[in-house]
Amino acid sequence: MNNYNQLEQTVRQKAYLHDYTFNWQLAHPKYWGIWLLMGVLWILAKFPLSWLNNIGRLLGRLLYKIGGRRLNIARKNLELCFPSLTQQQRESLLKCHLEAVGFALIEPGLAWWSSEEKIKHLCTVEGAEDIKQLLDQGQGVLLCGLHMTSVEMVARALGLQVPYNLLYRVHDNPVYEYVSGKCRQKYQARFIPRKQVKDLLYFLQKGELGVILPDNDMGLKRSIFVPFFGVPAATITSPTDFAKQTGAKVAMIFYSRDQQGRYHIKCSSPLNSFPSEDAVADMARINSLIEGYIKQHPEQYLWLHRRFKNRPAGEAKIY
Repeated sequence: MNNYNQLEQTVRQKAYLHDYTFNWQLAHPKYWGIWLLMGVLWILAKFPLSWLNNIGRLLGRLLYKIGGRRLNIARKNLELCFPSLTQQQRESLLKCHLEAVGFALIEPGLAWWSSEEKIKHLCTVEGAEDIKQLLDQGQGVLLCGLHMTSVEMVARALGLQVPYNLLYRVHDNPVYEYVSGKCRQKYQARFIPRKQVKDLLYFLQKGELGVILPDNDMGLKRSIFVPFFGVPAATITSPTDFAKQTGAKVAMIFYSRDQQGRYHIKCSSPLNSFPSEDAVADMARINSLIEGYIKQHPEQYLWLHRRFKNRPAGEAKIY
């Protein structure tokens, strides 16, 4: 295992402690479109929640009419994961999903520019006290979440309860990365780029809270195939690996958004007997827990992602 004490000095100089000083290169005309979008998000953040709910639904219906490759990916995912539903039922679920996606498109502005009081009014968080008790004892905790449509608001709300370290993908658009990074400085969280995974391990070893979303197909290099809704899915073994390397307890974090636009976030108790000596069994267990929650709010899971992109040897491509 790495000597985490030797990492301390370099860890504190890494990119999640960025200096978000404005770079005039971001004012280039090629970025004017994204700046306009950021301005629209800022304005929408001031709107009443009922208006935002309606705007999100309208955006979702527009996405459905536009169609495209992502909708076909979502249709295939729903077909694989809900084979017992009729085609008409799955299409209805897809429409509801796109309405949730429509709201997710404007949700970042709400998370970035709302006051703490508004966030606390919109979000309820359960289980954070139990997590804090473990952290107070010097016990690191790794929360495993999933790609629901409400992740940005959850990231803001969780930090109001307990500081954490989140492993995330740096956005391809530098303006989006700049604006989101500036706004996320109020989250009471370190956003650690995926390539700096050793830094997350350091903080877990130190007794802090880490958050990862292990439900994406991240390629075959560090993945194994385990069932996801009964379909073999390339699944990263990070929960098992991180727990073994750092001694962190592993728990789940689930979240959803109700019809009134309020968020419900729940941190579970640490999983018993995790990790085991069987990574396949561990990740099948994680996937099963994720499945169970998705079934409660199927329209809010991000079906637009290619969850089954990579296939076991000899299997035909799905998408």
